[in-house]
Amino acid sequence: MTEFEASAEPLQDWLNSTEVRVQESSARLHDLPAKKQELSKLQRDRGLQSRGG
Repeated sequence: MTEFEASAEPLQDWLNSTEVRVQESSARLHDLPAKKQELSKLQRDRGLQSRGG
């Protein structure tokens, strides 16, 4: 079992670092609904402009 654990260590390190990055990313997305609403408004406004509105 020791050989398996040794071979799995790099994978575990990668998983741990990936988990940290996901948590950091999630922390930056706390205001995602507001950003989606703003994007939707910008797209709607741009659509009106392209139609000459």
